[in-house]
Amino acid sequence: MLARQTARVRSRRTLLLGLLRALGVTLVAALLAAPFAAAWGVGHAEVQDYLGPNRVRFATNFSGEVQLDLGPIGNAYLPSPAAPIGVTATVGGVGSAAQSLGSLFSEQTLSAYVDLYEDPQLALQGILDRLELDAAGQAALAEAVLLGAFALWRLRDRLVSPWVARYTTRRRTTAVYLAVLTLVLGSALSPRPPDGSRYPVSVARGSRYADVTVDSGALADLLDRGVVGVTLLSGRQQRAVRAFTDAAAVSLSGQLDRLPRARTGESLLLGFSDLHCNQAMTDLIGRLARVTAPRVVLDSGDDTVNGTAVEKTCIRREAAIYPEVPFVASSGNHDSNITEAQMRADGMVDLNGSIVTAAGLRILGDDDPEHNIPFSQDRDRDRPETEEQMATRLMGVAGARPVDVLLVHQPAASVVVMTAPNPPARLVAWGHFHLQAGPTVVLHDDGSWTVGMQEGTAGGVKQPTLTSFSTPFSPPLINADVYFYYRDDATGLITGVQPVHVTPDAKVVIDERIPTGDLAALPAETRLRLSGSSTTPAPAPTG
Repeated sequence: MLARQTARVRSRRTLLLGLLRALGVTLVAALLAAPFAAAWGVGHAEVQDYLGPNRVRFATNFSGEVQLDLGPIGNAYLPSPAAPIGVTATVGGVGSAAQSLGSLFSEQTLSAYVDLYEDPQLALQGILDRLELDAAGQAALAEAVLLGAFALWRLRDRLVSPWVARYTTRRRTTAVYLAVLTLVLGSALSPRPPDGSRYPVSVARGSRYADVTVDSGALADLLDRGVVGVTLLSGRQQRAVRAFTDAAAVSLSGQLDRLPRARTGESLLLGFSDLHCNQAMTDLIGRLARVTAPRVVLDSGDDTVNGTAVEKTCIRREAAIYPEVPFVASSGNHDSNITEAQMRADGMVDLNGSIVTAAGLRILGDDDPEHNIPFSQDRDRDRPETEEQMATRLMGVAGARPVDVLLVHQPAASVVVMTAPNPPARLVAWGHFHLQAGPTVVLHDDGSWTVGMQEGTAGGVKQPTLTSFSTPFSPPLINADVYFYYRDDATGLITGVQPVHVTPDAKVVIDERIPTGDLAALPAETRLRLSGSSTTPAPAPTG
């Protein structure tokens, strides 16, 4: 028995040593493969996105340059800030190359993407973030393949003929490894000089694009005009935004006593929809939030114009509206999965069909099943679900205990909730139509109620067409609307709504508080039940 026990202990020790040895060999192999995997990942990362109405393929390489490939028209080059890593952006489009290039430098495109000139590093960071993720995935795949090749090399004695196994010795394999590593690193760190002639873009001199060169004289002339155009447009829009926000701030300061204020025992909730990247209104909503101190910010979607990676600047500005409280969003049809990832990265709560708790409130919502194709009125479905089916699913998630807030984007979803018996939410908010409607109050069997509000456009954006969108930097084209909801902390019921509008001529209009329910008429048993199951009241807002 003692001998068997001793053998068992030795067997376990041998197994453990074998596992540790195998783990060590695997780690060494992973480290040896890492340079090749990283080089492969960086050299093969690729994403698709949009610049204006043009579909653009972004691919990383080791050229040390940022190259804009415009097909037969030519190429534009800029030294890469991350050299020797470079990026090639291949612009696609419908029609001739000249038409594609014309659309790329049209006022529509320059208006939508003036951030590329104002703050190109942040505007392009969204694309770089996606490239980094794809490069990491490509590198992981290459690492797995190389580890598989290493495993085959370790088993060569069993897999190949003896003379081949004897030929692939460790010394020879090490020599081949070092030679290939030197070749790979040398070609990556020392990219070959560019071929052909390069022409400077004269107007770019003295600007952040002073190092831009092109390989076509015709393209140099066109880029000269494009830089002039974006410079003039940027200056014009920034002046218009400053003038608008300054005038609106003066209008607001003259009526501070009319601003929404929560009464004792109440919380103030700030809600809006369809901001569409408008910088002027993002600024003003931030000012409103700072002077009213809401408990939470509720966003019913369509935060961007096209949901592209370069609209990261819009999301970054929006996340800073009132960072002291949670910002909860249910994205719309003009947003995208890219938009939602940017929201999460900037600290927003992106609703995904589950109940979340933010600022002590139970909030439910989901992203819109439909997504607009960038620079188009055509839509595709993000998942096989209609607006009505999504609303039915969300009501099932809410269950018997109503949530405090339910956010959707399109009215087609809200109708399902608001026409159901005893809707399972105290507040339902949506947008999409760029037109205020409501508030609508639905009475429950127990005497409580649900408040529904179709919110107008916080960005002051006309009903969207390709030509009527206000641009991210323009003042509103129509009234821009935000909403303050008064919540009774004891029962969780919404007792009032107060809209605030900003007109295109920079006048702030503060509506009277609209009552949505009378707590005094609430049956005593209902009041007791709601008060006993409500969340802990938040401290009264200050400021």
